Amino acid sequence: MAVQRIVIGTDGSPGAAKAMVWCASLAEGLGAEVIAVRSYSPLDELATSPGTELATLAERAAVRLHDEWCAPLADAGVTYRSHLVEDLPVEALVRTATEEQADLIVIGSHGETGWRDRILGR
Repeated sequence: MAVQRIVIGTDGSPGAAKAMVWCASLAEGLGAEVIAVRSYSPLDELATSPGTELATLAERAAVRLHDEWCAPLADAGVTYRSHLVEDLPVEALVRTATEEQADLIVIGSHGETGWRDRILGR
């Protein structure tokens, strides 16, 4: 089975940035399209920019996703689209992956829990 479409979840964190770079390299080698998904909450955005209209907040978030967080995809010359999805992260990723008929979902790690190290005995 060839990987033709990859959905990547991103939130601007360092782990997500590393995953984006890795995904760009993978997609470039496979010739795959990438759909970058950001789970979006207007209330979270409003907390950082009080008094701003909700439509303006969504526009700013979409531009940041496409222009900043997806920069590794653009730099690699990968075909990509970005989707700002107003939903919880898991639901946004699953819904987008289903709608786009994705072959692969990529996410980064915040590195906060250390669960992998505990399970693997590191």
